Amino acid sequence: MHFIEFLLQFREMMKLDVADSTQVYAAFLVYMDLLEVRNWKEVQILSSSELHMIYLWGKEKDDDAPQILMPTPVSMSCSLKRIQQFQKLNQTSENGQNSACSILLAVVETDSTIVYYKLTDGFVIPDPPDFAEDVDNKRWEKRKMRFLR
Repeated sequence: MHFIEFLLQFREMMKLDVADSTQVYAAFLVYMDLLEVRNWKEVQILSSSELHMIYLWGKEKDDDAPQILMPTPVSMSCSLKRIQQFQKLNQTSENGQNSACSILLAVVETDSTIVYYKLTDGFVIPDPPDFAEDVDNKRWEKRKMRFLR
């Protein structure tokens, strides 16, 4: 995208008038990160007057499941109640065109650093770590001995 197109998108976000300027700026930074750095194929800007925020809907690749992204400035607190509201937003949008399988919380620091957290409805068992390359390594032996103690 060109600079002019990003500027127009930022103006569109400001016109939505559902969030304060820090949340709009965080949403814009996440939007730019997804398109320019992470090369997502499709990103839409949406808003929720109920949550008083701008959020994004997108796909990382054409054949991937869509995801909802919640841009949040680091200064904004995120309670369990607010996370449940995010989950409800996901459930209500499943019937429409903007259905999503997962929610990513994008926390934006004041220096423009963005950290993404995947939110789930309940506990999810993580994939086992891949230690195949460490098997022949001496560090693997030290780790194994430490775990056996």
